[in-house]
Amino acid sequence: MFFYLSKILDFLIQPLVWVLILLLVAWLIKKKRKVYLIAAFLTLYFFSNHFIFFEVSRAYEARAKQEYQLKENYEAAIVLGGMVRMDEANNLVAFEGSSDRFLAILPFYFNKKVDKIIISGGSGRLLQDEKEAEILKNYLLKIGVKDKDILIETKSKNTYENALHTAELIKQHNLKGPFLLSTSATHMYRSELCFKKQGIAFDTFPVDHIAIDREFNPDRLFVPKADILAKWKALLHEWLGLISYKLNGYI
Repeated sequence: MFFYLSKILDFLIQPLVWVLILLLVAWLIKKKRKVYLIAAFLTLYFFSNHFIFFEVSRAYEARAKQEYQLKENYEAAIVLGGMVRMDEANNLVAFEGSSDRFLAILPFYFNKKVDKIIISGGSGRLLQDEKEAEILKNYLLKIGVKDKDILIETKSKNTYENALHTAELIKQHNLKGPFLLSTSATHMYRSELCFKKQGIAFDTFPVDHIAIDREFNPDRLFVPKADILAKWKALLHEWLGLISYKLNGYI
């Protein structure tokens, strides 16, 4: 039930949806049409502003880690899903925006800094049941990662379940750590809380940062950008996730 509710809320938290709702209300309620039209315009402008979005992202995202800040060796790197799917039409693995979660770990593995790779990810889709961890494992085998060094769990549908089932996997294989947790910088704070709740001690390795260098030019400060509307979804998703996870006792 929580999974399906989260998908509905995920749709409703999109700023473009808010704009469309305000425009619909403006069309239905003639007496306050001007007020709702102005609200729709201001909402659209605020959430398409390049500078505002990246300032908020910069304040929230986990800071990047350099290699010298990490331990010499980790028994396993924990890689969270949400980055790969099968392109059935072309029979190819399709990598999505968060692929840095595993790409950044590969040099550590091949340089012997990480002994094993734990992939946590089942199906986070409503209408499909492809197991993301299985897809990624098959890919890793093709590029030279040894089968004995890949552990997967395919039951999780969200971050809470990532932590829950990864803890079970660690116990099952009698792993002692240390562990390195890799996920997107925007997603790291919620992930940290979930994994700590399961009693796993780890170092963090945030990747896939959204925020870019600060620039004070008219294009960044004032000109609205359509793609910024979509970028807000990840940030709002995290904030909603923190609230719902706290209410459910997941963190």
